[in-house]
Amino acid sequence: MKKQQGLKLSIIALATSLVMACTTTNLANAPQLSPEGMELKKSTRSTIAYKKAGVDFSEYDKVQILPSVVAFKKNWQRDFNRSSSSLSTRVRDKDVMRIKADVAKLFDEVFKEEFSKDAKFPIVDKVSSNTLVIRPAIVNLDVAAPDLSSSANVKSYASEAGQATLFLELYDGVSGEILARIVNVSVAGDNGYYQWATRVSNRADAKRMIRKWAKALRTKYDEAHLPKNN
Repeated sequence: MKKQQGLKLSIIALATSLVMACTTTNLANAPQLSPEGMELKKSTRSTIAYKKAGVDFSEYDKVQILPSVVAFKKNWQRDFNRSSSSLSTRVRDKDVMRIKADVAKLFDEVFKEEFSKDAKFPIVDKVSSNTLVIRPAIVNLDVAAPDLSSSANVKSYASEAGQATLFLELYDGVSGEILARIVNVSVAGDNGYYQWATRVSNRADAKRMIRKWAKALRTKYDEAHLPKNN
């Protein structure tokens, strides 16, 4: 358990440090090479993508999706509580832990659902040859109006559910070599107007954002397996 917890913390630390470095320099101005020597393939204000030169994703016909890890934006709880008007609207530690667990569970469910739609590329628990390992993390999670486990009848309103950064890495299952890295900053539930935020609405908005990520990756994976024109 301690080893697993340490691994999760190291993933979060790595993801956060790399995302912060990219944010500082603007995602659109990301370095041409990653620290591992992968080539920059996409660089916009919201997305950066790196890929190992010469990798052929059509060789991978099995997928392992590792459990996701989630980290809030730095000082999110402290900053949110500073703006709270009463104790009943303050975020407690158990609220933070519950939200993180809920987001991670939802992420895992949606990604596995998207990659299970075609039995041609099975999701496996153990790696073997031709297994693509997906290691996902959500960092900089910023919930605008969290539904708190408070006994008080408090309603929160927000024009959006919040923001989050997807930090996703792809590895070769046997060698463990990193093949690609994708970073994407997204807004959840940007409605353009204020509405009552509940646990149900926050979950629905987060699910749409996560599904967008999952569909985008699944589309790229499918495209890699299309017959190549000679």
